[in-house]
Amino acid sequence: MNRWWCKKKRWAVVMAGIVCGLLLPFYAPANDVKQVVVVVTMPVPACETHLRYFVDQLEAAGYKDGDNMALTVIRANGDRQFAETRLSGILEKGRPDAVAAIATLASQATVTVLKNTGVPVFFFQVTDPVGAGLIEKIGEPTGTNVTGRVFTVPAKVRTDMAMRLVSQAEPDGRPIVFGYIHSTYPSAMGDLRQLKSIEAQETHFRFAVHDVTYEKVPAGMPAMLAAAAQGVQALSDRVDFWWEPQGPMGEHPDYSRLLLDRSAIPIAMGQTMDSVKMGALMHITPDLEAGGREAANFVAAFLQGTDPGTIPVTPPARFQLGINLTTALNLNIVIPPDILALAGNHVYR
Repeated sequence: MNRWWCKKKRWAVVMAGIVCGLLLPFYAPANDVKQVVVVVTMPVPACETHLRYFVDQLEAAGYKDGDNMALTVIRANGDRQFAETRLSGILEKGRPDAVAAIATLASQATVTVLKNTGVPVFFFQVTDPVGAGLIEKIGEPTGTNVTGRVFTVPAKVRTDMAMRLVSQAEPDGRPIVFGYIHSTYPSAMGDLRQLKSIEAQETHFRFAVHDVTYEKVPAGMPAMLAAAAQGVQALSDRVDFWWEPQGPMGEHPDYSRLLLDRSAIPIAMGQTMDSVKMGALMHITPDLEAGGREAANFVAAFLQGTDPGTIPVTPPARFQLGINLTTALNLNIVIPPDILALAGNHVYR
């Protein structure tokens, strides 16, 4: 009887082991669920588009919220301190497996809280990560838990392309003056530094600048646009073209409308594709869908053990170029075939 009972017990143990082995792939322990946090600077179109494609690509990479991933989205609404407080609260409850930060303010908050914690951090939609204090050098592996992508087309590329077009409208050979009305938001300041560094090496153009104090978005947008209107009045008799700045104010559709409604000066460089549709001559920025998907692929790699410190911070691989042919025609500007080819379907009338 005892031998029979012992054999039965051993058989039960073996069967339990087999059943558990079969069920393990379907009932993974809770700690197999990856904790991913996304910090979003503010509710502007570029941030929201990046977020949408980021989440979509994470799912395509095999990480689904509520299944094998717990996704937390922190919406900072332009408040860096709020982002830091929320992220610190999450860190106190447990170490996230990876954190993504969209735009400069969110990235600064994320690096402040998570630097040297070992939590993998990927930032994107950041114009000047060195000036923002996120990394030390572009183009090299960081050697830290932080890496990302530079959200800008190099200033030299942008100014060269713009000058190929607008110089046709100013044939007298004098330097062309671009009006740059910007907020003091970090990405706008970083963009201006890059443009000014190119200006210092050139004799054919210069930037006339008017700054607007940054206010938290979205609540502060009306005040910033009102201040920008004063900049239009101050610069209109001194500039040949407008050059829209990076940052939340420059990305807002009402900014382009303000320039077009308050002056007869054309916009040479728009900040968004919508600005080109409204009448800006051209626009060139990194592709938002490609950027969001690329960031998700890096985060997915981090979840599989890739070290962010081995990844150089570089500009993204894909860009979007837009051209408004009606504006070009009104300015007697001929768009070269190579630029039209780069614009592809983003040619507007």
